[in-house]
Amino acid sequence: RWFEFLHGSVVDRVIRDTPGVTVHVLPVAADPRGRDRGRRRPARWGTPAGYVVTTALVASVTGVASALFHILDLGNVALLYLLPVMAAASLYGLRTGLYAGIASSLAYNFFFLPPVGTLSISNPENLVSVVVLLAIAVATSQLTSRVRAQADLAAASARTNATLAGFLRQITSVNDIDVAAQMICDDVRGLLDVQVVLLVPGIGKNLEILAASDAGYHLGTMDTAAATWALDTGMAAGKGSGTLAASEWLFQPLKAGGRVLGVLGVAKDSAADPVRADQLPLLSSLLDQSALVLERLRLEVEMRDVETVRTRDRLRAALLSSVSHDLRTPLTAVIAAADQLEHGATPDLIATIKAEAARLNRFVANLLDMARVEAGALKLNIEPTDLSDAVTGAAHDARRALEGHAVRLDVPPDLPLVYTDPQLLHHCLLNLLDNAGRYGDPGTEIVIEGRHRFGELRLAVMDHGPGLPPGKETEVFETFRRLEGSDRAVGGTGLGLAIVKAFAEAMDMTVEAGNRDDGSGAAFALIFSRALIVCDLKPESLA
Repeated sequence: RWFEFLHGSVVDRVIRDTPGVTVHVLPVAADPRGRDRGRRRPARWGTPAGYVVTTALVASVTGVASALFHILDLGNVALLYLLPVMAAASLYGLRTGLYAGIASSLAYNFFFLPPVGTLSISNPENLVSVVVLLAIAVATSQLTSRVRAQADLAAASARTNATLAGFLRQITSVNDIDVAAQMICDDVRGLLDVQVVLLVPGIGKNLEILAASDAGYHLGTMDTAAATWALDTGMAAGKGSGTLAASEWLFQPLKAGGRVLGVLGVAKDSAADPVRADQLPLLSSLLDQSALVLERLRLEVEMRDVETVRTRDRLRAALLSSVSHDLRTPLTAVIAAADQLEHGATPDLIATIKAEAARLNRFVANLLDMARVEAGALKLNIEPTDLSDAVTGAAHDARRALEGHAVRLDVPPDLPLVYTDPQLLHHCLLNLLDNAGRYGDPGTEIVIEGRHRFGELRLAVMDHGPGLPPGKETEVFETFRRLEGSDRAVGGTGLGLAIVKAFAEAMDMTVEAGNRDDGSGAAFALIFSRALIVCDLKPESLA
């Protein structure tokens, strides 16, 4: 306890200057707000604890010198008194060091220079010793104080750099501008103990508040005028800036990329200046880093917008190309068949009209489905579904697309029910069967296989053909995508598989593309996770 009381400030400084240490030994009362105000500096005339410790050190040296006086001469005794002088100057500053030098000179004169017990000096040589000791004490105090000041400055700079590094490390990991703005306000408040508000340009010339450190902030008319002036001119405005100083807030512009992105306002709860002079460099660095982060987020938003426009243009161009090519063929067939109706309809002619009309209907349905996906207008009707019935119904509706192929349904009747939207699942199966019928070799078999293993249910559609190029399995699901060097390079619009993927993801399913294990064709699988399986119950057990 005695050590904490006398040396608390010493321990506190050592702990504060040690990286990674956060424990503080405080010999004085804590701040009433419970916040650390930064390192305490010695008072103008030294701290009381410093004078007490210095006096104790001088007394200790006097005791040691008295005990060793019979083996030491006066010169060596004088050197001993340099120890409390250096210690006091190093620990408590210049004035405490000067006090130690004067106290050491008086103690040396009183206890060791004849006549002992008085402050008079009988020998002129001893007077020189006292003067030299005092001069050395003053010089040592000044040098030690300078070293201590430089060490304090270096430690403060290190703490500032560490603070900025931590601030930047946290904020650069954020990709949302609202979250980043709130982190900026909270961190600046924690570092400078001020209220913080971040404003950005809104509609017209009005400023909008993006984030604030305290919900109880208040901006008056003068405060708003100062913030607007700082945004327009790119210079500080408000209290302590010399411009619109009637405002209680100090507004600093956030500049990056040659433009002002917004303004950061700081204010004290009291009427004091928002930021002390020694805190301005730290505030300036925080502003620069914050502006860079906000600029990065703004550029990311712009890049996403640009990419969206590019994707829309690419889709539009692909859609026009696809429509002009894929609609022309069935329309030509329908027109030709209609002309033949004048000479009498035949069963083959009627079948052609129906097939081409169904093809047109399917193509238009794919366009509408993709529009729903892009607009986020899908409405789900999730319910337990029997996959055997779903596969049978899809194979029946896709029979024209599967002409020339034998279809084998390898879906066990004891497969569990799954949670899905029956209509969307039907669309997925229709597009997968149409894809298999179109790209499978003529006369080959198309297999629909269902397997339930390891808590996962897979429903696969497999054909016989060239298959997919290795490493290109995921690209086949891209909109208007045809893979060069495969059976998916020609024909079709490139919409069917993209719709399958979009619908599957909307129902929390996944879809995979690959080649059959024997390499004889392509295989597309709809995967139902454990969460989509209805308690692993079989359909007949529910009936």
